[in-house]
Amino acid sequence: MQPSRSVYSQFVSSDNNTMLVILDFKSSGTDPRNSIQQVRGDIGATKQSTGLSPGVYVTGAPAFNYDIESETVADVERIDPITILLIIIIIGLFFSSLTAPLVPVSAIGLSVGISFGLVYLIGSLFTGIHFLVLTLLPVAMFGAGSDYCIFLVSRYAEERRNGREKEEAVEHAVTWAGESIATSGATVVIAFGSLAIASFGMLRSIGIAVMLGISIALLVSLTLVPAALSLFGDRLFWPRGVGLNRRKRTVSESYYQRAAKFTIRHSKLIILVALAISLPATSTILTSHTSHDFISQIPSQLDSKAGYDVLSRGFGPGTITPTYTIVETPALLVTDNWINVTALHALSYAENSTLKISGVIKIYGITHPAGEAIPYSSFDQLSRAEQQAMIQTMKPFVGADGKSGMVWAVLATEPYSDVAIQTLGRIRENVRSMQAQNSLLRSSTMMVGGATASVADLVSASGQDYVNLTSLVLMGVFIALLLALGSVFTPLRLIFTILLSVSWAMAGVLIFSETFMGSELIWILPIMLLVIMVGLGLDYDIFLVTRIREYVVSGAREEDAIERAVEHTGGIITASGLVTAGAFGTMTLSRIPMLQQLGLGIFIVVLLDASLIRIYLVPAIMTQMKRLNWWAPGRLRRVPVRPEDRLIPGIPLKTKLAISLETLVLLALVGAGYLDYTTNLWVQSHLNQLTQTALETINAFGALILLSVSFLAAFFLLLDELVASNTPARPVSSPSTTVEGPSSKAQVSNPTTGQNESHTSRYVITKDS
Repeated sequence: MQPSRSVYSQFVSSDNNTMLVILDFKSSGTDPRNSIQQVRGDIGATKQSTGLSPGVYVTGAPAFNYDIESETVADVERIDPITILLIIIIIGLFFSSLTAPLVPVSAIGLSVGISFGLVYLIGSLFTGIHFLVLTLLPVAMFGAGSDYCIFLVSRYAEERRNGREKEEAVEHAVTWAGESIATSGATVVIAFGSLAIASFGMLRSIGIAVMLGISIALLVSLTLVPAALSLFGDRLFWPRGVGLNRRKRTVSESYYQRAAKFTIRHSKLIILVALAISLPATSTILTSHTSHDFISQIPSQLDSKAGYDVLSRGFGPGTITPTYTIVETPALLVTDNWINVTALHALSYAENSTLKISGVIKIYGITHPAGEAIPYSSFDQLSRAEQQAMIQTMKPFVGADGKSGMVWAVLATEPYSDVAIQTLGRIRENVRSMQAQNSLLRSSTMMVGGATASVADLVSASGQDYVNLTSLVLMGVFIALLLALGSVFTPLRLIFTILLSVSWAMAGVLIFSETFMGSELIWILPIMLLVIMVGLGLDYDIFLVTRIREYVVSGAREEDAIERAVEHTGGIITASGLVTAGAFGTMTLSRIPMLQQLGLGIFIVVLLDASLIRIYLVPAIMTQMKRLNWWAPGRLRRVPVRPEDRLIPGIPLKTKLAISLETLVLLALVGAGYLDYTTNLWVQSHLNQLTQTALETINAFGALILLSVSFLAAFFLLLDELVASNTPARPVSSPSTTVEGPSSKAQVSNPTTGQNESHTSRYVITKDS
């Protein structure tokens, strides 16, 4: 029997050059992805045995997933060796040693092995692990683990050059570098741990895996590396050694000292330039558009993507992933020998109404099983054979209970495009309209699904995720840094400079992607870039700040402490930044655009962070803030207090209380008015779901900013009295001096008499550490 034209057109393209074969997998049992390789093998064997060579492709969701997973495994095999080689070269050059890289590489390798075993165990027992973990986990661990090892080993070498014995040098390295490492590791764990609350499974999987991996890398760095230093000592720096009993200023330290002096002299100018650069960068990001196109992330040379392109040209891009509407009715629709004509009128109305929507080019359903209407109203006038034939054509669109129907809508555009998402919004709006006008549909449950619907829901969820994750990450990191650094302002400044780096990098990636790669910014990039850099990017800042605080506690002025800290840590931070940037930069070798963009973004952020931000901007801000860098209430404070350290002198407590309460009330009212205005705006304008979600996100972010400002205003004003009260600080001992509180006694050698004389001073430095 010759098939009708409508049926024929479903499987053969209009130019008669492309034929579609649909494979239906079982709903249970073997994962369909596991069958992809077998199907392709059978096709290859058939082509070889017949001598024919047509273009045959296997595509669809299972084929997409299989190809991306296979490509990810190939990326790991290509990226990891290059990453390890970069680490060996950079660390070897930094320490001028052939053996120094052995400890970091061994420690990180052990950490990665343990992490993958633990992640596999957790994935097997509790939750699946996304295949992107294979790429991101080792790269993140190589980057962070290398930083931790470099910080420890370089501090050990510095202590040895300052004349300490091996055991004492190890102890001081763990005490001081270990503190910054533990603090940095805590921020990474908090940042990635926050992804566990994400609604998107891929983010949750990546967050849990990297959180565990960094925790293990931190533990190994603080145990195995000190043990290796104690065991091998100076032999790790063969052939040059650590340079015992000689402290010659290196070229790099000379550069960083000049950079520090320049920054201190021109701190205001540097801050203004940084802010000036941030304005166009932020504007570029806010006016940019992120893509949710899953298909665009698949390399065009893969079989599934090539097949999808052929299918799109022959049948239209919406054919492979149609949008469907499920209708669960209270009435029976179809049985093996009978149809409910009255109920099918409602389904026919739904199908015809969907077809009229702009952006829908074809529909399939119970009354349009081949894309064209069938005479179901004349069912009783048909012969028994014709009735059975009609029922059989309807069955693919009827649920197992006979009460559910499905309407397939083929869209005119790519299913993951913005235009398709707008069409989906019209389909969902049409569903609400149909239920309001049809009694059977009103009593039915109607749901819209499919690839486009998944993307639209992902857009909504990712917008809310971004707000939730940003709030959780920043709040968690602030509390951790407040407790670790003993300062209120410094954690806020750390977060500000990281966000500054991220904005610059995102603007750079956006421009590069659109100009050279011809692709839009992937929607996941802002979330991942923020989380990764809030975690990993704080390493360098914490390392610098803890060294500055060490000198300040010893009695140095802020400017002197900043200069010495930048001089002594600048080379270490730059080397660590090169290692981390190189590790993530290797992700640009991937053939998956999302990994390319993520790798490029982190590469740019880390380079900016380890060079311009940490060497120039951070010292500039700290120079201007002076003692405010170490301000904290009560026993949270880690640096001794001076009377002149009060933030806002000369204002009585009652006045401060009144100002703070007035600020809180005023900004709360402004925030409430802002929320009320924007909420009424979209309600009155009947905005679509996508716009509503975006506006709700803006509302939440605006409210967060307003409340944060009001809280900080009250916080700084009210707690300023605690600063003036000279509350004793929690002591932090220095490796080179003993600080006894606000007043310290020290034995200082008189250069004229050569005798030790007792002097009393507020702060004393007895030895250059």
